[in-house]
Amino acid sequence: MIHTSGPSSTGMSRRNRVGLLAGLVAGAACALAGLAFILVAPLPGSSAEARTVGRGIIDYRLERPLVDLKAVPDMVAEMGQTKLRTRWTRILVHWATMQPVSPGTAYDADANGDGYTDAYVDQLDAIVAQLHAAGISIVMTPLDVPKWASDRSLWKSPPPGYKKGVYKTFYAPDTGKVMVKEQFKALGTFLASRYAGKVKYFECWNEPNQGLYLYPQTPASATHGGVGGARTYLTMLKAWYAGVKQVSGAVVIAGATAPRGKGDRVSTPPQAFARYLKKHGALRYMDAYSHHPYTPGGSRRIAPGLMPNNPAHAVTLGNLSQLTKLFPKKPFYLTEFGYNTQYSRRFGVTVSTADQARYLRQAYSLTARRYPQVKALLWFAVDDWNPSGKSVDKAGKGVYMGVRTYLGQRKPSWYAFAGGNSLTLKAPVSARRRVAFTISGKLTYRAPETPQSEVLTLRARKPSSSKWSKVASVHTALDGSYSRTVQQSTTTIYQIVWGGVVESTTHNVRTR
Repeated sequence: MIHTSGPSSTGMSRRNRVGLLAGLVAGAACALAGLAFILVAPLPGSSAEARTVGRGIIDYRLERPLVDLKAVPDMVAEMGQTKLRTRWTRILVHWATMQPVSPGTAYDADANGDGYTDAYVDQLDAIVAQLHAAGISIVMTPLDVPKWASDRSLWKSPPPGYKKGVYKTFYAPDTGKVMVKEQFKALGTFLASRYAGKVKYFECWNEPNQGLYLYPQTPASATHGGVGGARTYLTMLKAWYAGVKQVSGAVVIAGATAPRGKGDRVSTPPQAFARYLKKHGALRYMDAYSHHPYTPGGSRRIAPGLMPNNPAHAVTLGNLSQLTKLFPKKPFYLTEFGYNTQYSRRFGVTVSTADQARYLRQAYSLTARRYPQVKALLWFAVDDWNPSGKSVDKAGKGVYMGVRTYLGQRKPSWYAFAGGNSLTLKAPVSARRRVAFTISGKLTYRAPETPQSEVLTLRARKPSSSKWSKVASVHTALDGSYSRTVQQSTTTIYQIVWGGVVESTTHNVRTR
């Protein structure tokens, strides 16, 4: 949902415009006693993988207009099959960076005369090659309207907080000009042809129902909205489809909508946007649809699967069916999703690191069970973005949805995403009242580096209650083993948990 010069010079930097933010901020069984509880999402390559939704993750540092190519191998390795083991990712293509001057105009940065900036294309080449070599499927998504393609008449009526007459990449392209449509079509052909065999999925624009990416939207009501932004988008989609489909096997994904909108000049509800597209024949110009089902900031119901505060203006994992039912025969790709672990004023709710890991697991499991049309869910992001450089960003200017901190430290969600976690608990069947006994077991997880002691939580509840209470924090040995001496006065059920990453089965110790 947010990208560039933090994550990108054309997205995140714009988010701190308070006036526009007001209309846009939007936005992731018990087994037998003594056996391990395994992460809900099976590991890649397992026999059960086909029954789960594809796991993807985005590294915003690979999506900037200018990427440090020396750092790319480490980024890809972190996402690769020995660490996070992602199967999907997304790469943004900044059209304004790639084609900064109008067609037919020579400029020094385009030495080969193909109309595109050589250095930027070389950067995309390097990133795509390394991701493809790592076995990661890529969704390629354009955004940022070049100045020469922008509808200049829109500059006179900017969104709140912006000066009149000043070009911004979010102003809609001048689709009334044949040349502009042809160039957007040509961009699709160029990308699909250049990366044939390495990139199969081409998503048309990023969050086109938001004015920060496609302005203006429409002042119409939420019920009948979508006339402005969606009408422009449909014209773009037709050109994009025609261009990408020059390459056999390429898949065009429409949508990429943000989770909510007001139905005004700066945002359109995703349902209204999708309804407009369907009503006006967009099915012919897309192979699949995409959405960003974040839980919006200010939500009262946070966990994946719960309905949003205003289901008529927002689409989360709780009411994704509002979109899937519009396009029942189309595959769906959820190309951004996540939860902040530190306050961010930009978008999304804030949860604990343990809940972030737990919600990550729940999101993949719930999506696979409830929405068979969804083929992949992409978590945003690998690392937090923290522009302050301080451990506490009091102003909330950053984005903290990463599975690692901005310093590269792993959160519990890293292990939840990577998978391969198990946790056992052993205890006697019965124990004497107030006589000490031992609870023990072992934590197993994938550790790319030297294993370290981890902190587990031993919790307990009475058989007649569903509410857990903490008994103690338990530290594992380097091999993952742990033990704790406890005593009880009545029959008690025990469980050991590691953050939100993994839980043991429950064990009932009867008091005799």
